[in-house]
Formats: sequence, structure tokens, C-alpha cells
Amino acid sequence: MKIDVKTIDNKAAGDITLADAVFGVAPRADIVARVVKWQLAKRRAGTHKVKSRAEVAITTAKMFKQKGTGRARHGSAAVVQFRGGGVVHGPVVRDHGHALPKKVRQLGLRSALSTKAAEGKLLVLDSLASTGKAAGKTAKLREQLAKRADHWWRRVGCKLCKGCA
Repeated sequence: MKIDVKTIDNKAAGDITLADAVFGVAPRADIVARVVKWQLAKRRAGTHKVKSRAEVAITTAKMFKQKGTGRARHGSAAVVQFRGGGVVHGPVVRDHGHALPKKVRQLGLRSALSTKAAEGKLLVLDSLASTGKAAGKTAKLREQLAKRADHWWRRVGCKLCKGCA
């Protein structure tokens, strides 16, 4: 598969042959969905936590005597039905990540790249480097990206421009 190579100024810089093993794979939406689910699951913080009966800061003394009050019998105030009591079966700190075989991850990436290449949404730049005084300056790169007519950075979520994402 041949694809055009562009410069940062949207001029032709030749073409490149892409490997069919990576960019010519049949799209597999189920594999891509598995990879996306795996990525989202492993980046979750998992820092949610509630206190159980044993962890709440309430006295363990009996609330009132067993008989003679006309009220229902109760022991500890840390039980779940009272305000300030613990929570039963609540969230605990844990890792939400799950295993996904490396070959499935690679197939998901190849499938996504193949889909983008087939739709013509794959852009190959020869270089992002600037020369001279503007070398390494984000503002200069932002100006060059703003000149491009196809606005490709809006599709990929470029974080250099404040108005892009």
C-alpha cells in the first residue's frame, strides 16, 4: 500500500510503501473493542473506598439497655441501619485492570491502523522538526499546524493548540 508523505507545510515530500502485515489487515471491531476496554480498565485509579462496621469511629458500647425502654433491641451503633454506621459490600480499593494477551493487543493496533489507512485518514509527515531560531518552539509548530488546510490535528486531538481538542 502506497501513501503520500507530506511536509509540515502540506507540500508533497514523496511517497512511502506501508507494510501489508500492519496496514493491510482485515478490520476486527471486536478486537479493537477488547483493546479499548482493556486500556480504559487499566487506567482507572481504583481508589474508591467506604468504611465497614469495623472501621467507623463509633463506640462499640450498647446503645441503651435491652429491656424496659419500649424501643427495639440494639447493640452497636456501627451497624448499617444507623446514621454514621458502616457500609456492607461497598467499594474497596482495587485494581480494575485485567489481562489481555499481547498478540490480541498487537492485532487491535494493526486493525485500527489498517482501518485508518483504508479510509485515507492516515497522515505521514516527513518531519516535525524546525530549524534555526524556531527549533524546539511549540508556538512555531502551532502556527505551522494552523496553516494546514485539512485540519488533521483536530481529528487526532493535538494538545499543542488550545482550540483543537
